[in-house]
Amino acid sequence: MKRCLLLTVGLLAAQVLCAVWDAGEPVTTYWGGPGFPGGPGLSDKWLEQLKEGGFNTVWAKTVAELDLAAKHGMRAIYKPEGLGGWLKMDDPAVREKLAAMIERVKDHPALYVYELADEPSAKSFAQVARVKDFMHKLDPEHAAWVNLLPIYANNKQLGVEGDIVAAYWEHVRLFGEIFRPEFMTYDHYQFNWDKDGPDYMRNLGIIRQRAASLGVPFFNGVQSCTFAPPKNLASPPAPRAEGPDALRFLAWTTAAYGAHGIYYFVYCLKGFDNSIVTTDGKTGENYEALKTINRDFIAVAKELRTLKFVGAYMQGVVGPGTTPWCEQALLTISPETPQSALKADGLYADTTLVTRFDAPDGRTRLVVVNLDYTKERAIHVAAPSALERFDPATRIWSPIGSAETDLALPKGGGVLLRLAR
Repeated sequence: MKRCLLLTVGLLAAQVLCAVWDAGEPVTTYWGGPGFPGGPGLSDKWLEQLKEGGFNTVWAKTVAELDLAAKHGMRAIYKPEGLGGWLKMDDPAVREKLAAMIERVKDHPALYVYELADEPSAKSFAQVARVKDFMHKLDPEHAAWVNLLPIYANNKQLGVEGDIVAAYWEHVRLFGEIFRPEFMTYDHYQFNWDKDGPDYMRNLGIIRQRAASLGVPFFNGVQSCTFAPPKNLASPPAPRAEGPDALRFLAWTTAAYGAHGIYYFVYCLKGFDNSIVTTDGKTGENYEALKTINRDFIAVAKELRTLKFVGAYMQGVVGPGTTPWCEQALLTISPETPQSALKADGLYADTTLVTRFDAPDGRTRLVVVNLDYTKERAIHVAAPSALERFDPATRIWSPIGSAETDLALPKGGGVLLRLAR
């Protein structure tokens, strides 16, 4: 994975030095599960289950777990046990211990990235960047995973002042300027007991825009469990677990915005209920659904990864930070859902999302997503030229033979279309 430095002009009119990093195959992973601190140890049994479930990246705490990941052809996010004190870089003992760890694993075939920090305040960015810079002097081939806070974090947690939108924009601006990431990742957990939080789509759009301004890929962390969050963490007050349809919604919206990766919070971890599997490995409907959802995500994300994101357009409910339907979407959809504001329940009832990606070959890609994860929807779409449809299972494009077609969209699901030459 060759690295170099490019001077890029961002959408925020800021010049930032960012490292170009080959992120490889689109990522499907998790937070909390086999190989993760506090989770079950990585084993052949867990790796076989994860691979069958459509996961291609795992967590590892030890070299032995890296060896197991490599044995199964999996990449690993490395979060070593017992290191501690990563941010105390003035301590020679810490630097020595960190250098020894890097020397042990930097050439390991399973190593994907180093996990460095989770939801840091902007006040910690310089400190975290110092650790990253030290690591990259010893291992310039691997990136550092720093997971950012969601938009509903408060000013104290973000480390900046302002209203919800202004403070969050400043937080991610500072992250790009100070930390200079090879990629961005964040989490957003919107499923509350009585409603969906209003800012999932806005948060997705802000991270996508900031990552694009830096010329780096981004990952989306999504909710797949219930838990009782400590009061000092940026989490919903009463999160609920949803089923396969909501997971499909999360994966397709993530892909539709051009993300390179998705991770689920959590796979299995003590204290987090209704997760993808139990801590003893018992599976359920969510695991079974993810076998297809994850593979579809990888296939669609791979098709879109090098293309130019043009915009995201909503027909129906227009939530905070989203764009109403316009001619830039290139599609006419019927039956047409009248434009309305997001209601208190946070649901995008009868709403269609279309994201547009322009390509050097002139064949624009359009991702069409049913944002209503409570019901299936049948729509008719008309485009300015003949359409082709992508099959994620086979990764093959097939001509529709017309500029119009009927689409049967599953709950929260989508399709990838392409304008023919």
